[in-house]
Amino acid sequence: MTLVPLRSRKIIAAIFMAIGLFAVAYGADATATPIPPTAIPAPTSAPVVSEPTEPPRTLISSEIQGGDPDFNVDALVWQSYWLSRDQFDPFVMASGMGSPALVNDPRDFDPMNFEAFRLNPDSFDTTISVRGQAETMLKESQWASNFSSVHFGAPDSGFGAQQRFMSLAVSMLAQMQGQYAMKELMGEDGLYHDSDGELDYVSNWVMLHTMADIADLTAEGRYANTESNPMFAGAANGLLEALDARVPETTQESAAAIRALAYFSWVNEGDELAETAVTKLTAIADALQNTTGDAGVVEISAAIVGLTSASVAVDNQDYLSAANTLFESVASDFDSTTGVFDSKLVYTTDDVAWIIGGLNFLSQQATGDARSDIYRVFLGFYESTISLAGLQLSAPPSKSGAMSSPWEQNLPNVNYYHPANTLPHPMAGALTVPGSEITWDGSEWQLTSDLFVPASAMHLANEFNWVGPHLGSIPFPANVE
Repeated sequence: MTLVPLRSRKIIAAIFMAIGLFAVAYGADATATPIPPTAIPAPTSAPVVSEPTEPPRTLISSEIQGGDPDFNVDALVWQSYWLSRDQFDPFVMASGMGSPALVNDPRDFDPMNFEAFRLNPDSFDTTISVRGQAETMLKESQWASNFSSVHFGAPDSGFGAQQRFMSLAVSMLAQMQGQYAMKELMGEDGLYHDSDGELDYVSNWVMLHTMADIADLTAEGRYANTESNPMFAGAANGLLEALDARVPETTQESAAAIRALAYFSWVNEGDELAETAVTKLTAIADALQNTTGDAGVVEISAAIVGLTSASVAVDNQDYLSAANTLFESVASDFDSTTGVFDSKLVYTTDDVAWIIGGLNFLSQQATGDARSDIYRVFLGFYESTISLAGLQLSAPPSKSGAMSSPWEQNLPNVNYYHPANTLPHPMAGALTVPGSEITWDGSEWQLTSDLFVPASAMHLANEFNWVGPHLGSIPFPANVE
C-alpha cells in the first residue's frame, strides 16, 4: 500500500477537483497511421521552441501473432507515455494493494464525483510498503519535471496551465509522502522498513533514488523550496550512509542501487559524497559483469539496466559491452512469433517492468543493427504483454482526454491499444492500472491476478516514463547538461 496522510488527501482531492483531473473522455483511437520516427509536434497556440534531439528509430512492427502491423517503435514510445501519465487518479485517490475493480459504474456519475472511482476496501492489503511509497514518490517527482517541459508552457504562458498546476500538486504529494516515510518508516538503523517491520533492500535503493530526485527538484527553479530541499538532501545523505556497507545480493538490487547512486552522484556533483557514490556504483557494476546468460530473463534484464546505467554514469564502455553480451542470451530465448521468452511462462508486473527497463535502457545506448535487434525483441515483448495479455486492465483516455494539453492533442495518432483486449475503464469496470500477474499457457495469455500492487505498478510506470526518452524524463542523469 502507498500512503498519503488523510488530511493531505483531502487537500489534494480539493486541488484535483479544482483542476478537473478526473474528467475523462471514454473513446480510444482504434486505427493506426504510420508516422515518421523522429516527429515530435511543437506546442499548440504558442511560440515555436527548439525541440530536444531524439535518437533515430526504425519504423518496424513486432511481427508477433495477433499483433498490429502499425504498432511500431513510435507507437511504443507514446503508448508508454500515456500509460505512465494517466495513472494519477488511481495512485493518489485509490492507493492500496487490492482489487482494482470499481464498485460503481463511472458512467452513472458526474465526472467530478469521486464516488465513481471507489474501490472495495475489503480487498486491500493495509501493509504500507516502502517500495510502493518510493516508486510512487519517484513517479510523482519525475512527472513534476516532465510537466515543467516547454511543451506545457512557461509560468506566464497562455497554455498548459492545468498541467503546470498538476505538476505543483504531484511535487507536493511526493514531498508529503516523503515526510511520512521519514517519520513513520525509517528505523534506528537509518533504513526504511515496511509498516509490518519487514526490510527490503531494493526498496531502500529506490528510496535513495527518490530522495535524491526530490532534493534536486526542490533545489531551484519552479519547485524550489528552502524548507523541503535540505530535508530531502539530508534524507538522501543519511540513507547513503546507512547503505554504505550493503553489498547487493540480486541483479535487481544491483540495478536499483546503480540507478540510485548514479542519480545521487549527479545531484551532488562536486561533493565528496558524490565521489563516495561513484566508488560504490563502480564496485557494484564490476560485480554485475559476472552475471551469466543462464541467470534467468528477469535477472539478466535487471543486470542490463544496471550495466547500461553504470556505463553512462562513469563513461565505461566495458559495462555496455557486458550488457550487449547479456542481451544475446535474452534474444536467443525470445520467441518472435508469440512475444514470449521460452524459459518463462509466468510474469509478475515487476518482471515485466525489469524486462522492459533492460530493453529500453540498452536500446537508447545501442547503435545501428544492434539497436534494431533490441527493438525487435522490445516491440514483440511489449506488445505481447502490455497490449495482448490483458495485463493493462483498462485504457486511459490519452490524447482525447479532458486533461490532455494542446501539445498532447497534437501527438501522433497511433494505435495505443488493441481495443478488444483493453477497454476504457468505465466499460472495463477497473482502474487504469496493470494487474499483477499474467501467464502464457503455450497458446494464449491468461490474466492470473488482477490485484493492483503499487510497488510493481509504479515501477512499471517509471520504466514507461523512461522509454524513448520523452519530455523531461531522465533515465541517464549523466547525459543531462
